[in-house]
Amino acid sequence: MDRFVQNSVEEIVDPSREVMEELVEIVDQVAPVQVVPSYRPTRWDVVNSLLDRLDIMTGGRAGSLVQFFTFLFIGGTTTIVNLVILYVVLNYISLPNAFFHNLLGSTLGSELSLLANFALNDRFTFRFMPGHERSWYVRLSRFHATAIGGILLTILIQTLLINLLHINALIGQAIAVVIVLFYNFFFHQFFTYRRLKNVEEAI
Repeated sequence: MDRFVQNSVEEIVDPSREVMEELVEIVDQVAPVQVVPSYRPTRWDVVNSLLDRLDIMTGGRAGSLVQFFTFLFIGGTTTIVNLVILYVVLNYISLPNAFFHNLLGSTLGSELSLLANFALNDRFTFRFMPGHERSWYVRLSRFHATAIGGILLTILIQTLLINLLHINALIGQAIAVVIVLFYNFFFHQFFTYRRLKNVEEAI
């Protein structure tokens, strides 16, 4: 009897591996670990289930992938808007000078598609980013700055590919656009919508 009591006391003071495993199993049953998804849950259970699987497959990056593909879809949509505006200006607005005619169409198409791009991405893609607390005007200005940087970077990359590697201009442009696509996405995250350092920055 004394030996049994002594063993029981020793297991309480210095529990064996088997005892610890049993305790962990009991705790898990009472309070299971809550896994927080990396994405914003939707109203559809089927979609959430697919995103859960994607989260597991990618090591918790489903939220970033959803954000990137949303950005990609909106960018493709607003590119069509750009081309439609250019087509309308070139075919339905009459100007005497061909150079200024094309310049007007390109400028108007680029700016209106950029505004549409900002409005949609600001509403859907980057809605829950910390920097969304900034004023609408500041977010729009930062979005424009990133876009202008992307345009200049596209021109630079295409020029280097054509002159240094002697790549066809169209292929060089396509490569530059893909590279700048990733630049724009990540720069919007780390500049346009980055976390505010203080309250004054929101103004």
